[in-house]
Amino acid sequence: MTFRKDLLTLLGDQARSVSSLARDLGLKRADIEDDLRHVLRSARAAGCRIVVVPARCRACGFTFDEQKLSKPGKCPACRSTRLYEAQISIHPADV
Repeated sequence: MTFRKDLLTLLGDQARSVSSLARDLGLKRADIEDDLRHVLRSARAAGCRIVVVPARCRACGFTFDEQKLSKPGKCPACRSTRLYEAQISIHPADV
């Protein structure tokens, strides 16, 4: 399988963060992000449903922009670094 197909398979199983994908594939987060954006674009064009649960702050509950897939450095509201990463999943198209 190709790297992008591996990403698609992992995201179809359950919601995952960029860090967990990188850990499972043995790569760095930065190496995955560009390919992940491409996989999401391709899946959306194929009619799949993309679900992104945005990153949020554990301290104050601030929710980050849904488009940001990587883990933010700190919360702009309370400056805490205790953050949940964005969770991404792909669901097949309903036929």
